[in-house]
Amino acid sequence: MPPKKKGDSARKQDGAGTGVVGTENTGSDRENLLQREYDKLTDTLNNLKRNVEKLRRENEFLQNEANQTRMESQEYMSYMSKWTQKRQSAIITLSDQNHQELEALKKQREESLGKYQKQANELKKEILEKENELALLNIEIAELREFKSLQQQQLGRIAELEKEVISMHCRHSESLQALKAGFLSEKERYEAQANDTVQALTLAANREASRCLLAHTREVSSENQHLREELQQLIQRAHSLRDHQDQLQVQRQKLLLERDYVRELRCLRATPGPPEPGSCTRPLGDDEGREDTRPHKTADT
Repeated sequence: MPPKKKGDSARKQDGAGTGVVGTENTGSDRENLLQREYDKLTDTLNNLKRNVEKLRRENEFLQNEANQTRMESQEYMSYMSKWTQKRQSAIITLSDQNHQELEALKKQREESLGKYQKQANELKKEILEKENELALLNIEIAELREFKSLQQQQLGRIAELEKEVISMHCRHSESLQALKAGFLSEKERYEAQANDTVQALTLAANREASRCLLAHTREVSSENQHLREELQQLIQRAHSLRDHQDQLQVQRQKLLLERDYVRELRCLRATPGPPEPGSCTRPLGDDEGREDTRPHKTADT
């Protein structure tokens, strides 16, 4: 059986790793969603329990208030009945003024009875409302019991999902270890290839540097030889120009002397008598100064 290619195995490992990561992310998201729903429902249940307790306390308080009001009404009605009976027994002997006072008291009694009856009706109505709210709360508590059973089921499902997540973590770790081992082997192989390539490039660079250095050395040596020859030619030319300058200087001195002799001869010929000393000669420095201002011709010109 022919061996499988390394690229195919790497692609398969990459696909497996990607599938494991995607499944792990899906399980984690679902677990987080269920946990948030569980926390939300738990908070709702606690709030409802607190509301039930609060309404129960309010109901007890209203019951106590109604009982106390009922007792006070009964006591007041008993007192008013006794007081009315006493007043009725004394009606015969009372005057018209007492009769008016009695009518006022009856009217006050009726108003008080109406007021207390109205309060009693309001309390009864409020008690009925609280009883209705309590009945609704009992219904909600029954529903919450059903929800609690559903919550238990969800907790069981969450436990199963946690087990699946743990198993997926294990498989993922194994896949990562395999990928890491393959990566390390590939890394070692690439490092060996890189070292061989670097060594080959280093040798080639050294050879090229040696060749360039040798060529540059030869070029510099040739240029130095050429410059040395040119310098030698310039030195020889300078020597020849100096010799020519010396010859011209000697020739100039000779010409100056001949010019002085010619002047003296002309002066002697022009004067019949003996010339005065220094009359036919001019200072040599004046002629020399004028001669020096003239440009000298060299061998080159």
